Amino acid sequence: MTALSCVSAPLGAQTLPLLDQADIRAPLAAACNGKPDSTPLPIDPRRLVTPGVNTNPNSAIQFNAWFVDLHNPPAPFVNRLPPRPQNCGEFRAAAARGRYNLEQRQYFQPMALASEYHYIYQQWGLWVRPPDFQEQVAKRYGLYPAPFRNPYPLPGEDPNRTNGGSGQLPLGLIQGKDDNGRWTGLIGASCSACHDSRLGSESEANFVWGLPNSANDAGVLASDMFRTTPITSIGVLLPVPWSSGRGSNDAIALISLLPALWDMDNLVFAPSLLEYTADTPHGGMTKAPAWFHRGFKTRQFWDGALTSDNVHSESAFGVANILRSAAQRRALRTDFEDINTFLISMSPPKYPKPINTSLAEQGAVIFHERDLWSNGNASIPRPQGNGSCASCHGVYSPRHAADPNYLPDPRLKGVAGVITPIETIRTDPRRKELMADERQRRAWNSSWWAYNELSPDWQGYPSDSIVASELRRVPRSIYNNGGAIYSPLGPNEWIEPTGYIAPPLYGTWAMAPYLHNASVPNLWGILKPADRPKVWKRPYTAAGWGGKNQGYDYSFASYDFSKLGWKYTAVNCSNSIFTSPFLPCDHGFAPIDAVFSAFSNVAAEHLNLAFQTPPPISDQQIKSRMVFNSHLYGNGNGGHDFTQTLSDTERWALLEYLKTL
Repeated sequence: MTALSCVSAPLGAQTLPLLDQADIRAPLAAACNGKPDSTPLPIDPRRLVTPGVNTNPNSAIQFNAWFVDLHNPPAPFVNRLPPRPQNCGEFRAAAARGRYNLEQRQYFQPMALASEYHYIYQQWGLWVRPPDFQEQVAKRYGLYPAPFRNPYPLPGEDPNRTNGGSGQLPLGLIQGKDDNGRWTGLIGASCSACHDSRLGSESEANFVWGLPNSANDAGVLASDMFRTTPITSIGVLLPVPWSSGRGSNDAIALISLLPALWDMDNLVFAPSLLEYTADTPHGGMTKAPAWFHRGFKTRQFWDGALTSDNVHSESAFGVANILRSAAQRRALRTDFEDINTFLISMSPPKYPKPINTSLAEQGAVIFHERDLWSNGNASIPRPQGNGSCASCHGVYSPRHAADPNYLPDPRLKGVAGVITPIETIRTDPRRKELMADERQRRAWNSSWWAYNELSPDWQGYPSDSIVASELRRVPRSIYNNGGAIYSPLGPNEWIEPTGYIAPPLYGTWAMAPYLHNASVPNLWGILKPADRPKVWKRPYTAAGWGGKNQGYDYSFASYDFSKLGWKYTAVNCSNSIFTSPFLPCDHGFAPIDAVFSAFSNVAAEHLNLAFQTPPPISDQQIKSRMVFNSHLYGNGNGGHDFTQTLSDTERWALLEYLKTL
C-alpha cells in the first residue's frame, strides 16, 4: 500500500492488484466465458444490495439504493414472473434473443414510409438526392453506420421480395415487420438512436454495444420524418418538446404523460386528464445511460427511481405505439426481458491508448481512499462512507474489493448502489423534481408499470374496453389525490426522489459529455469545476454535398485523451440585464428558439408541458442546437463540486486510473 492509504487491509487483500483491466466486465458474462451451457449461473451481484447489506457501519461504502428482485419479490407480493436464466446456456440464448430484438424488431411508433425516407433530403432544402446521402443522414441526425444489415426498400422495390430492400439504414432507424414477419416499409426510430454510438471512426475502433449517443438530435429527426407527407406532418403540431440540443433528450418526460394517455392498469389507449398532473415540473433534457452499466446498477434512471430488475419502464416507447392493442403492449415484457439479459451481458470499450500504470495505481488509491472533505468542503454536506469517489461510485480495485473496510462482499466490485442527496451532489435539480409530486408516484405505484399483477390482491387485468377504462379513471384519480386505494400496489415502486444515483464508472472515459444532462464536455471539468465552460461546442465535420449538414466529428482527432472528453470551443455569452433570464445567453439562437427557451426557463418548473421547443426546420435552428448552453432550463453545469479540494496532481492520477476501467 502507498502512503496515501488510510486503513489497513487484510493481509490477503494486500497481495491483490490495485488495477483490474479485465476484457469482460459484465459479471454473468464473465462467469460464463468459456464455460459449458450446463454451468449454473452465479448470483447476480446486484441482488446482494438489499437492506442489511451494510454489515460494517464504518465501511467506505454505505449502500442505500436497494435492488428489488421482481422475480422473487418481497412479501406480501407473489412471484408470477417467468424465471430468469438458470445456467450459462439459457443466459447466452436469452442475450442472443435480446440482441436480435434490438436489431430486427421495431418497437417505436413508425414515423415515415420508406419511399418518403428515400426523399427526405427534400426536407433539407435539396432538390436532388446527394451522392453522400447516407453520410448526410448520419451527420444531420447524429446517427452512426449500423454494424449489421439494416435494410429498407429503395423506390420500386418490394421489401418482401428483396429481404427488406437494398437500402441500408443507419443505426438508430429500423424498418418494421408485421405479426407474420413481413416487412412493412414503415421506418421509425429504434432504441439505438439514443443508446448506441461510436467513439472513433470505423477504421479506428470496433463497434461496442451500449455507448450512449452524444450526437443524436431526436427533434430534427422527428421533424423531418413527420414532414415527409401531408398526413404525418400533423405530428409537428404535437405539444411535446423536440429536444433542445444534441446528445440529450426528454424521453423520461413520457413517464409524466403516461397517465394522461393510457389506462394505467391494462395499457388501453384511453386519453383522460383525470390522472394527469399538469402543474408539476418538467425534468429537462438528460443523456441516455450506458447500456453496459446495466449489470452494475441496482436502480434505474438518474434519480434511482426504480429497481433495475424491471423492464416495464424500458418498454415505454413500445407501449406508446398506438398501432398496438393493449394485449400486445403488455406482451412486450417477454421481448424486453431478453433485451435486459443482453444489456447485462455487455462490457464497455477498452481504452485504446497506452496507460501509465504507476500513475494509474496512484489514482486507484486516491479514488478509493482520498477523503474529499479532509481539507475543505465544509459547506457541502458530507455523504455516508469515507468521503472518497468510491463512497458514491463503488469499488473497482481488486485490492479494495477484498477489504471488508470497503465492501461487505467482494462480489460487489463495480456495483453502484448509492443515491447521493441533492444537498451534496448539487447538480441541476430539474430532473430530480420530475416525479417529486406524490400524485404522480401514486399513479405509477398502483399500475401495470409497478408490476401490480404481483400483488396478492390482483384479480386479473380489467376489461380492455375504453369505456371501462375511462370509468376507472375516477376512483384511480381519487387515490392519486390521497383518497382510498383502488388498484393494487406493485413492488416496482417509484421511490420519493432525494438526489441522483452515482453511476458505475466502467467505460466512463469514453462517455463524454458528463453529468446527467451532458453539460460538462470532459472528465477534467468534473474533477475541476472551475474549468467548466458555460456555453461550448464540439468539433464539427465538414458539410456534405450541397453545403448541407455538418455533424459532430466522432473520430479520435476530436477526443481529448488527456482530459478525457470531447475537445471543445467555449462560446462567449452575451447575457445581460436586458436579456437574462428571459433570453438566456444569446449565442446565435434562431429567434423562435430564443422565445421558446425564454418561456421554458420561467414556466417549466411549474407546468411540465411548458417545456417546449419549436420543431427544428431552419438551418439556423439546427446549427444553434449544436451548441450546448448551460443557461437553458435543466442544463445547469454546476454541482459535483466537492472535487474542488483535489490538487491537479491528484486529478491527473484519477484520470489515468479511470482509463483502466
